[in-house]
Amino acid sequence: MAARQVPRDIHEDARDMARRLMGTKRFLKSRDERKRIEMRFAHLKTHHGFERMRLRGLSGARDEFHLAAIVQNLKTMALHLLGPPTGQVRASIA
Repeated sequence: MAARQVPRDIHEDARDMARRLMGTKRFLKSRDERKRIEMRFAHLKTHHGFERMRLRGLSGARDEFHLAAIVQNLKTMALHLLGPPTGQVRASIA
């Protein structure tokens, strides 16, 4: 009876290399930067309704994303410059 073998995936060498790099400083920095970007995307999706693109084509999607990023950056700048809002401001219709 032939010995049983466990087949190795053809991409296992790449996985081994990734596992070796996981403890390095460059990997940790890259992971932190990735997390920061992913949090920005999550914020766009949940707070700005950025679930799907409304404009057509690659240029429309790029424009829409740039506008959303501008809004997000302006909001961040306002929070840094003015501080968090102190109370609810309500507009009244007279």
